[in-house]
Amino acid sequence: MGHVKIIVDHDKIDYSGPLSLSDLLRMIENFIWERGFDKKQDKDFEQNTPQGKFIEWQITPWKWISDYTRYMIKVRVLGYDLVKTNAVVHGRKTKIDNGRIIIIIDGLIEYDLQTKWENHPFLQFLRAMYDNFVYKAYTERFEHMLVHDINHLHNNIEKFLNVYGSYAVVSRQGP
Repeated sequence: MGHVKIIVDHDKIDYSGPLSLSDLLRMIENFIWERGFDKKQDKDFEQNTPQGKFIEWQITPWKWISDYTRYMIKVRVLGYDLVKTNAVVHGRKTKIDNGRIIIIIDGLIEYDLQTKWENHPFLQFLRAMYDNFVYKAYTERFEHMLVHDINHLHNNIEKFLNVYGSYAVVSRQGP
């Protein structure tokens, strides 16, 4: 494993209320495929509690930028006290989830993927000079592109969750 640089650290979205969790996860995966990332599923975890369901879902999509660099975005979704509720959607009664969702997004750039520069301390020094001075414009451009993708994902998630702000919960169902 090469040199990993954290670009976006714990971009957090906290939401409480009605939502469709499966649609949210599908929207995140579709966004990742549209941007050309490959998905690596880290966790998919569900536990029933007396208050509702606890869900932990984590993926680490990655994308090759060059033979020396790749992006990694770590998306972690935590769902607390999720219960099925009846809600009125466009005049129809449907079942959706209700609870608290926390979404944490991290952005990483990994350099020197073949670890050719990590064998000797002098080579590590040369890699640092190479990244920080010789190709600084390229590395900064890579960082800006990653931040742009993460901001776009963050905005899409907020738009998706804002859709559910207008739903009226009719009744709650136990876990």
